[in-house]
Amino acid sequence: MINRESELNWLTSHLERDERQLLVLYGRRRVGKTTLVTTALEKTDLASVYYLCDERGSQHNARRFAAQCADAFDDISPATEDFIEAFQYLTARVDEPCVVALDEFSYLVDEDDTIPSVFQTIVDDVLAGTDISLVLLGSSISMMEEGVLSYESPLYGRRTGQWELAPLSFADVCAFFPTEDIDTQIQIYSVLGGVPAYLEQFDSDRGLLENIERAILSKGEFLYEEPEFLLRQELREPATYMAILEAIAGGATRVTEIGNEIGVNASSLSRYLQNLSQLAILEQEYPVTDPDGRGIYRLTDDFLRFWFRYVAPNRGTLEQGRTKPVRTTIAETLSTHTSRTFETVCQQAVRTSAFPVSCSRVGRWWYDGEEIDVVGVNRETNTLLLGECKWTTTPVGRELFDELTALESSVRWQGDEREVNYVCFSRAGFTDTLQATVCDRSDSYLYGLNELGTLFESDR
Repeated sequence: MINRESELNWLTSHLERDERQLLVLYGRRRVGKTTLVTTALEKTDLASVYYLCDERGSQHNARRFAAQCADAFDDISPATEDFIEAFQYLTARVDEPCVVALDEFSYLVDEDDTIPSVFQTIVDDVLAGTDISLVLLGSSISMMEEGVLSYESPLYGRRTGQWELAPLSFADVCAFFPTEDIDTQIQIYSVLGGVPAYLEQFDSDRGLLENIERAILSKGEFLYEEPEFLLRQELREPATYMAILEAIAGGATRVTEIGNEIGVNASSLSRYLQNLSQLAILEQEYPVTDPDGRGIYRLTDDFLRFWFRYVAPNRGTLEQGRTKPVRTTIAETLSTHTSRTFETVCQQAVRTSAFPVSCSRVGRWWYDGEEIDVVGVNRETNTLLLGECKWTTTPVGRELFDELTALESSVRWQGDEREVNYVCFSRAGFTDTLQATVCDRSDSYLYGLNELGTLFESDR
């Protein structure tokens, strides 16, 4: 497990407290929830029961859970009808601190809307006076937030802690491939994103294109059908969702554009887009200076963006085992694909403690056909940061900087009282002319790849 120290410390410190705990851990699939919990249970040396729920209803799961507990006690499986009886059985046999981790708890909530009330009874009555702590894990973010964490939930106010486990950042991903240079690390991030289960599929002894061909393009490999598997497991009408995601990966970002691309009336798309957002596969992005403005849709995961750009349109070729033509296409166009990820990396760099301009929010800006790759704001200091990112093989010149400064007047935020700073990020460095220009200004910064890497190293 790489770079989950904060999450692991949070979980273990809670479980080792004298007070009984009710912890909620949630996040999208493959993000590492199970690994985190099982690692924490091993680290604490507490008696524990880990149970993975399935979609066959609460009664079936209660019986399986009770049977698993009985097996741990070398006991005969009890006759239980529900989780209350299962936990009554458990409490009758445990007289020491114990942790029960219920993985995919959201399955139970989805199949039976009385489950939050059932577990309220378990927490309040069955476990009262015991040292049995509960950890509830779920992959359906909306289900966990609404069914467990919300004010309306019967379990509201009973949890002692919660954590939404997010995909790894670029800095974390670098730890998976420490021998690679930052250029290659950014390209890997653009292909696999920050999901640990995906990052584990690449062999650090192989080149990038070889890894892509072997782990993603080859029929039968884990990543070859991964997006389809996720959608089939979570959603009805997977074909429609596949079409939507492929359209977005291809550049359709607004509802009307998506509808036109897949031949579906835009008015009927809201339900599909909402479901994808609840699974943290899709998100609405807003101009950072106008969070209440009109948003656009983007894939949250770079692997999904890569897969729908290169694998989905070429399934006929790949099903025949012909990976070379697709590999060639990737080699010719990967730079364009990576350029969007480079913007994300640069936005993360601005959030590091070593970056010279402090920003409370960082994102992109667009208006009336104009765009800026990196925009940071800080209302406390009235600071506005404007930045551009170039993933090209030629050094960035003075023209880009002049274009950036010219856009400053179009960005509406805090009127004339703001302090404006500028930054340029470049894969291939900068011309002497641009370096000389920026050298004479206290409000401007240049970051090549080496300098960019230094920012992330400062936060490790």
